[in-house]
Amino acid sequence: MVEAPEPQCPEVRAIMFTAMAPSGSEEPRGEALELALREEQGRLVRELLPRQGGREVKMLEDGFLLEFDRGLHAVRFGLALQEAVEQRNQLVPSEQRLELRIGAHLGPVVHRDGDVFGEGVNLAARIESLARPGTLYVSESVAREVEGHPLPRAVRLGRAGLKNIRLPVGVFRVEPRRQSSRPAFLSRFRSLITHLRPGG
Repeated sequence: MVEAPEPQCPEVRAIMFTAMAPSGSEEPRGEALELALREEQGRLVRELLPRQGGREVKMLEDGFLLEFDRGLHAVRFGLALQEAVEQRNQLVPSEQRLELRIGAHLGPVVHRDGDVFGEGVNLAARIESLARPGTLYVSESVAREVEGHPLPRAVRLGRAGLKNIRLPVGVFRVEPRRQSSRPAFLSRFRSLITHLRPGG
């Protein structure tokens, strides 16, 4: 007789979803450009993720499912990623812009076979779907962790900001700092962009 596996105890983790926002242009992106932008998002995520102790759970069709021990680390990563994307976009034509929605929630999850499940994952996915391109939306549990740290202020969204969508948690918007170009930073990403250009 095979014994059933014991149920795992939930652990509190910060779960983050990233997703590419649809092109604002009337002309749809070609398949080659979509693939190149997904690959570039992957390179940016994987370069920045270890700096905040994050873990890549899995790559999705248009983004990532990521995990952090703390909400603070998730916010630091999310802001760094949006700032890196903004810097990258200064180097390319408007039709080649990469824009991300990012959402994060700190809550209970269950780990199984390298994946994560549970309410914490579901809420993070809902919060990401609400986020405006170029911003980071977080739950109240994440926003509480960043209080008192030198980070952009988390602004609570009211009913209008959520388009009348109710969630069982409060939702906050964290805007990345808008910075001027930094040549040393930009040069690191030039090689990531050349393949997007004709003949690249």
